[in-house]
Amino acid sequence: MSERHVDALWAAYFPEADGYVWARRSLPEGTRLTATRGDFHAEVEVGGGSRRGAPRLQLSGSAGSRRMLATERSTTRLLERMRLAGSIVGVGFVAFIGSRLLVTPPTITIDALTILGGLLMVVMLVVLMMTGAGLGTFFGEQMVAGRWAATLAAVGDDTRLRTDLMRWRALVRTLAHHRDALAGGTRGLPFRSEF
Repeated sequence: MSERHVDALWAAYFPEADGYVWARRSLPEGTRLTATRGDFHAEVEVGGGSRRGAPRLQLSGSAGSRRMLATERSTTRLLERMRLAGSIVGVGFVAFIGSRLLVTPPTITIDALTILGGLLMVVMLVVLMMTGAGLGTFFGEQMVAGRWAATLAAVGDDTRLRTDLMRWRALVRTLAHHRDALAGGTRGLPFRSEF
């Protein structure tokens, strides 16, 4: 299957007349085609070659909602920031307790109880950091759940995106059929992913 044939299939399924913006980029292993329209983004990498003297078509691709990718990235960052903020609050609390001890130092000599008190401070630091990280994660997950609910509701109501994904699945079936035909009818592994 030639690159021109793949280009023709791509243009047939994602015509620029319907508002798709698509690009073709040559790679050392083959070609990458991308198509974008509104929230929809799809890409496929097509490579050729031969295996044991027989022609072989290598495919990999993905398609989905750019809104969902953006939500995935932003919620991951939010969750990490909330976890870090919780840890910092825990460390701050231990630092506050430590500063209170330094401002009004006890009038005792260094003995076993002083060493035990120092070890207790270390244990408190670890426990409060972990508790803060856990609380930060809990509140972060609550915020993330709200963002995901809004994104999923918006994507679920997007009929244009559903149409685009149906086109993508049809293209994938056609490309897989060509790949399997080149391989002598043996069915290959799926090559697409949706996000």
